Amino acid sequence: MNYILKCLTVLLVAVVISTASADSGLQQYALDLSTRHQVMDNFGANDAWSIQKVGLWSEAGKTRLANLLFSTNSGIGLSCWRFNLGAGLNHVNIRDDWRTVESFETCAGQYDWTRQPGARWFLRAAKAAGVRQFAATVYSPPLRLTRNGLSNLGKDTISTTNLKPGAEQDFAKYLTDILQHFRDNPDPAERIEFNYIFPINEPQWDWQHSQEGCRASNEDLKQVFMALKTRLKQAGLSTLILGPESGCLPDMYSLDLPAHDKWKADYGDYLHFICDNPALSACFGGIITYHSYWSDDVVAKLIPHRQHLGRAFANYPGWKIWQSEYCIMEPGRDLGMDTALRMARIIHYDLTLVNASSWQWWNAVANEDYKSGLIYTDYKHQGDAETIHESKLLWVLGNYSRFIRPGMQRVELRGPQNINSLLASAYCDPQSGRLVFVFVNLAAKSHSVRIASAAGSLFEGMKKYFIPYTTSALKNLEAGDEVELSGDFSVPSFSVVTLVGKASTP
Repeated sequence: MNYILKCLTVLLVAVVISTASADSGLQQYALDLSTRHQVMDNFGANDAWSIQKVGLWSEAGKTRLANLLFSTNSGIGLSCWRFNLGAGLNHVNIRDDWRTVESFETCAGQYDWTRQPGARWFLRAAKAAGVRQFAATVYSPPLRLTRNGLSNLGKDTISTTNLKPGAEQDFAKYLTDILQHFRDNPDPAERIEFNYIFPINEPQWDWQHSQEGCRASNEDLKQVFMALKTRLKQAGLSTLILGPESGCLPDMYSLDLPAHDKWKADYGDYLHFICDNPALSACFGGIITYHSYWSDDVVAKLIPHRQHLGRAFANYPGWKIWQSEYCIMEPGRDLGMDTALRMARIIHYDLTLVNASSWQWWNAVANEDYKSGLIYTDYKHQGDAETIHESKLLWVLGNYSRFIRPGMQRVELRGPQNINSLLASAYCDPQSGRLVFVFVNLAAKSHSVRIASAAGSLFEGMKKYFIPYTTSALKNLEAGDEVELSGDFSVPSFSVVTLVGKASTP
């Protein structure tokens, strides 16, 4: 009997974890391979807006950045890369040049494809490194299609959206033209058929200044999604429309009343609005997206918001849900484990409570004093030193992204999950039979882990070894000695450890 059939027939494998200190007690987990959850699509990050700058670095500097992001050997192996379609340079009310991007469009229907050279270099690098999923991300329509000629709302506190009235078809044509160009690009290295497009971002927020952004009421969203769907079909593009990119979890399952009161239109309740509307849901490829901002308070929001969203999402079988953007909204860079462990906790609960099939970080590279970047640089202007500061955020995300590959499936791991101590999840590759466990230890004490197999369990007749990859204050995805299932394994304090099993099929 091959491994896959074994997976279907085995109901329970015991995974026993005991802590190093006697007073913390024995923690037991049970892996139930017959109970399967979401199939994972990808782990990703965004090129906005910094890649336009660092993509102009020396070949050595930007190659090092690309290796950190995309390599499955020396980096974190991102499996999705988000490419920002800039709206056009706006220096009227955006003072930070790193927050506004030129557009390919020069005038209606005319394009300069030599623009965004730095961002296009990273597209090529991602493709060359083996990334196979690409998403085009839009924060504002091009300047000629906005009400105020800006890439954000500016002083407009009345309009439901900054897209010009009746401009949905023009906006859809603009997006489709760009997607067609990349699909048919004469340069093979840059020939990419984007898998996904996000035409609108966080539609319930003001977006008055400081960066690109465009709010959109539910009716505005509907008009854009339907116009774009028609254009994509006419162009023969297989690109899937994704959205609504809700800026918070509660708006996925309830109306945003403050937004309604401000702009006298409906915003939010996106699951019902999209998935229960046959005409609108037909515009999507069965994926709906949210952001984890503002739901990371450990006491009041982190678990309750995700439990609520998970229950609401369960009413829509056949759909997938993505957590498609997050960073910690606090000033001050933190290259260490504190912020990285906070992120790991968010990942764990987005995957296990919401059943997110994708988890994506905000900025791949940042130059600001904020908890926003996987990688930081002090570089600001041409001629500055090309500094690269690797954060633990980068490597902890790698504990997931390098080893949980597209097509793997989360499997049930029953047992205690302690929000301030040890968290654990498990994943199976249905093709190779490889198992992957991720342990997040937020406690000051290490945990001694024993993965035991009982007679007749899945591990009978299998190789019983896992390779641990540890990220901690002193380690970056450092591989350790093989761990035998019947032996003890230590999860160090303040660390994330991924156990990677060997493939089990011949």
